[in-house]
Amino acid sequence: MFSNIKEKIISAIKLTEFGNRQFYLLKDKLGKNPIPDLEFPELLSLELSSICNLTCIHCPSHNSEFAGVTRKHEHINYDLFMSLMDEIDLYGKRQIALHKDGEPLIHPRIVDILERVKKNVPHEVYLSTNGLTLNRKLCDLILANRIDIVNFSIGAGSGEFYEKVRGKGFHKLIKNVHDFLNMVSESKWKPKVIVQIIELPEHQEMSKEIKAFKKYWKNFDVEIAVWKKLTWGVFENDGTFPYRYPCYSLWNSFNINSNGLVTACCIDWKQELVIGNVYNRRIKEIWSDETLKELRLRHINKEENEIDACRTCNYWKWQPMLIEYPL
Repeated sequence: MFSNIKEKIISAIKLTEFGNRQFYLLKDKLGKNPIPDLEFPELLSLELSSICNLTCIHCPSHNSEFAGVTRKHEHINYDLFMSLMDEIDLYGKRQIALHKDGEPLIHPRIVDILERVKKNVPHEVYLSTNGLTLNRKLCDLILANRIDIVNFSIGAGSGEFYEKVRGKGFHKLIKNVHDFLNMVSESKWKPKVIVQIIELPEHQEMSKEIKAFKKYWKNFDVEIAVWKKLTWGVFENDGTFPYRYPCYSLWNSFNINSNGLVTACCIDWKQELVIGNVYNRRIKEIWSDETLKELRLRHINKEENEIDACRTCNYWKWQPMLIEYPL
């Protein structure tokens, strides 16, 4: 109850530019604001696969409007993944997300990938999955290889709504999540387990679905997450922003797509903000390149609306605001 009240108060404070700045000024004075690492990214998203086994209506890949711009979907090359991990390990513990646009657990070498990711360095590893292909072997691998966070992208409180917005398999998914939770309860390794639903305001039954979702999962040892619908750089946002500030992901995250292209943003679905290619350049080199510096500078100068992928974006709202943005 207290945490909900606290979140509402903070949200109200951050509604105005003045209130938002005061909030982050306080966080900065308390030493709770993040400090960007300009040498090497803190968060690396490695898209194991852009292929997905669902047809979610809020994903551009399944929207007829974008049929002509959908990229070729593929799994990341395994040898490339291994070389990326070798470089990442050189810079110590990092946050690694094993997902982006597709379903990571369908990669043909997912066993080897899970065994490699924390083999040499205890990175904080985050895995987001729709859970449909989860089985006992994969559960064992996730626990044995100490994956820190497992997010189940469920998206519905009922089978009917799930089939409407995502596809088939709701009851199989729920069973898979429970099987995983049972295995976690018997395991020495206790990952953080998140169950997530995305708010799709265009559906009248959405509030009912969220309520049912919360009611059901509150009885289990999970964190319940309700996400706002993302724009993926192609959908229009939910209104005019009264103010903006630079997107911290430009100073924090490095997004490697399954085709090797590096994009400045994890929700740049059309891959418009390409800053490099890991097939011919190392992560550190791309991270320090002028291309990314120029993009950061444009955000500092409040030129986001001149960048198509950023103009429609709402992802920046969930990023922290820095008092000073280093270049």
